[in-house]
Amino acid sequence: VRYFPNFRRTLDAAKAVIKEKKYACSKTDAIINLSDDDKLQNLMVAETCSDLYKIVGEDFWVATWCNSMASEGKQLEGTRITLLKSGEHGFDFAIRTPCTPARWDEFETEMTMAWEALCNAYSEAYGSTDFDALENVRDAILRITFYWYNFMPLSRGSAAVGFVVLLGLFLAANMEFTESIPQGVQVDWEAILTFDSSSFVESIKKWLYPALKVTTSWKDYPDVASTFSTTGSVIAALSSYNN
Repeated sequence: VRYFPNFRRTLDAAKAVIKEKKYACSKTDAIINLSDDDKLQNLMVAETCSDLYKIVGEDFWVATWCNSMASEGKQLEGTRITLLKSGEHGFDFAIRTPCTPARWDEFETEMTMAWEALCNAYSEAYGSTDFDALENVRDAILRITFYWYNFMPLSRGSAAVGFVVLLGLFLAANMEFTESIPQGVQVDWEAILTFDSSSFVESIKKWLYPALKVTTSWKDYPDVASTFSTTGSVIAALSSYNN
């Protein structure tokens, strides 16, 4: 249910990847050559999973990419879009995150650089309550969020964790998000279906930045280390249970 609203954009993303790469990968990771002009023309007018499957001719996957900030010109493997035949008329159209050692190494480098860029941006505006002076900090927070969502390293909950950390980073920089995510917007999907961080920043800032309020209220919050002083109390705080 959460994924379905993004069906059309995901289908278009799969088509864009095939058009750019001129191939897809089979279930066994073999290359499916799709460089034929007729296939590429048919690809551009495909409207359904059935249309796309007929062009490729078998179960397949393609990987989105995100442009690296650490290495100019490099493309990191993002999310795999898969299309599998299911029964006589059905299809399983899904996204999957590849968990390969090489990919982890690449995103570790990318996340490290994005974090350093955020730290550098904040060091230039440390403690500021001037909204305009914090512009580079805001953009840096969204960039590291972009790479987190393309990385998707957790088995469950990457989307929620990413947004909570985003809110925490804004609060730590004296900015509080005071509204709700607009209806129909899923921040993780915006990152997944966007191939570069700048486009992601431009997309999200339109509704997020106007909803930020400059505040230092975080200074009045209880200290985490003293409030949850034992491992047990931390686990209890992070767990969901009924007494």
